Amino acid sequence: MTPIDPSPSAEPAVEDRLVVEARGLTRVYGDGDGAVRAVDHADLTVRAREILLIFGPSGCGKSTLLGLLGGLDRDYAGTLRLFGHDASRLPDAELSRLRGQRIGFVFQSFHLLGHLDALDNVAAPSLFCPGPPGNLTPRERGLAALERVGLADRAGMMPAELSGGQRQRVAIARALLNEPELLLCDEPTGNLDRDTGAQIIELFGALHAELGMTMVVVTHEDRLATLTHRKLFMLDGRVIDEEAE
Repeated sequence: MTPIDPSPSAEPAVEDRLVVEARGLTRVYGDGDGAVRAVDHADLTVRAREILLIFGPSGCGKSTLLGLLGGLDRDYAGTLRLFGHDASRLPDAELSRLRGQRIGFVFQSFHLLGHLDALDNVAAPSLFCPGPPGNLTPRERGLAALERVGLADRAGMMPAELSGGQRQRVAIARALLNEPELLLCDEPTGNLDRDTGAQIIELFGALHAELGMTMVVVTHEDRLATLTHRKLFMLDGRVIDEEAE
């Protein structure tokens, strides 16, 4: 391993690098008396290789916050820095490229395309964003991602032929296709039974141990706390408490 240069000009250690920095982040829907502050002056940071869980009741703004952090929603006030870039100053094309190459998304409802088999679902992001440098084709990278989540033998199966847990594994493999640095997960066990949810939690732990990727997970699932480094609690759009392990 290359030693870290201790001089003041040296790059910070990986674990000290800020992947996400939000200050006063606010998202309002509607106008006037009917306006709803889905996210209300949220401050938070996420460091490289960290796992951050965001807890809170339904409707408190967790998913809205996650969409902001992933660059899916640009209609906000406050400041948001992603990988050191001021997200508000990035042109749409540059933000899309950053999102496609450095951020992976996992959703509660899987969002698989029913007319594509598992492998083609995993490889689909390559249609919109080039992958990491290398000689592997998107399908080869997709098969490697399916193998990583234990589903290489289901590559040719359609989503309707897979169980809920298998569909979520396919969705996770799709998120891993471009080897992202940040994985954003919105209720990843929300549509799964308890035992299947436990398997997905175990998979996240294995992926973090293997890849060291940064994760932000919105959840109601207390069992995910076994993986985490920090927990953040939200209520009515505000970050009301933060707890470090």
